Order: sequence, then structure tokens, then C-alpha cells
Amino acid sequence: MTPTFTRVCLLLIAPICGAQAQSSDANFCRNGLFPREQGHLSLGVVRGHKDQKVHFFDDYDGCPAKAAKCMRAAYLVPGDEVLVGKSTANWACVWYQDRKHEIVSWMPKTNIAVVSAPPLHPVRDWLGVWSDGNGTIRISRSGARDSLEFLSKLRWDGGSSPDGFPIANFGGTKAALNVNGRRASASDGVCQVVLTRIGKYLLADDNGDCGGMNVRHTGVYFRRPR
Repeated sequence: MTPTFTRVCLLLIAPICGAQAQSSDANFCRNGLFPREQGHLSLGVVRGHKDQKVHFFDDYDGCPAKAAKCMRAAYLVPGDEVLVGKSTANWACVWYQDRKHEIVSWMPKTNIAVVSAPPLHPVRDWLGVWSDGNGTIRISRSGARDSLEFLSKLRWDGGSSPDGFPIANFGGTKAALNVNGRRASASDGVCQVVLTRIGKYLLADDNGDCGGMNVRHTGVYFRRPR
């Protein structure tokens, strides 16, 4: 079996931005949008025959409807766990991450089996420090029984200026976290954050008022080991 890291790296050689003007928002399935579409979220497992390579498909220039013409080099194998977002009659928008890279792209719906997410405890399953590689979210108990506090620290790295100085913007917020099943929200009156907990993942998005330019909570977070 091809190591997951190798499979995912193949995606990096595929075009991701061309001909976007020829696609509608409904066709888009990509990293920046996936955490914002939390209403469609479910857990899934890639399915297929033994040793099958289940490829990802592009979302532009009439794809994925053009099928074989849209197929990317990157693929998963049966048994890989994915997050499943929006879907059409034939395609599912899926998210997958290996040790270093994440992929969001279309996959044939026939190769995705939706599975039931484990039930959540309203407090314990939210606690901890969560990271998406750029920002951190700390969820902890507050003074009242079963009450939670949300604290985030965000950073956007914009490379270097012409003089060689690093460009970075910062943001985040601190507020009470209100939990309702798998969904939660936090607001300091300006910055408004929405969250979804499913499986081992925490998805976050915000209203764009949580820090400097390009600073967003938007992402898929993993809980750090305690």
C-alpha cells in the first residue's frame, strides 16, 4: 500500500486555480470553503475493492462532471477516514489530512460511506487545546458548573516585505462558549465564532472580525495530546 504521505503529496502537482471563472460556487470544493459549510458535515470512510486507488477530482472548468478529464493524481484507499461536506447526486466534497498536508476535493459518492459519529459529552469532548497548524483554540471550564470558556490565538503569515521583514497579522478572542449538541458558538460582541465537533475534529469559522487582515478561525483543528 502506498504511504498516505506519498498519496497526498501527489495532489500538489495538480492545478488548483485555473479557469475558476467558469465554475459556480456550487461546484467549488476546496480548503478555504470547507470549514464554512458546517451544516453539511458528516464522517465518512473511503470504500472500494482491495488495492483500489480512489482519486480526487477537480472543481473547475466544468468539473467534476467531466469525470475522467477532472481526475487528479492524488488518491486515497479504502478504509481512509474523511470528513464529508456538501454533495450532489454523484459527488461528495471530502476533506482528508495526513501528517503534513490536507486535501479538500470531490470524490465519487459511490466510494464514500457515511458513518455515525460517536456521541459527545457536552463538556469533556470540547475541553483541550486545539490547533490547525496556524492558530490555537483553548476550551476550558469556567467558574460555573459545566460552563465553558473559549480562548483563541491566531496568526496569519504573509511572507516577507521587500526589506526582508516578516509580515504577520494576529487575532483571536476570549468569550463564553455556548454548546448545543455538536455545534457551539462564542462571541465577544465583535468577533463571532461558530464551531462543530465531529469525530476527532473541531471545525471553526468566524465572521471575519477577529483580528488583522486575513486572520480567520476558519479551519479544521485537532486536539493536542494532554
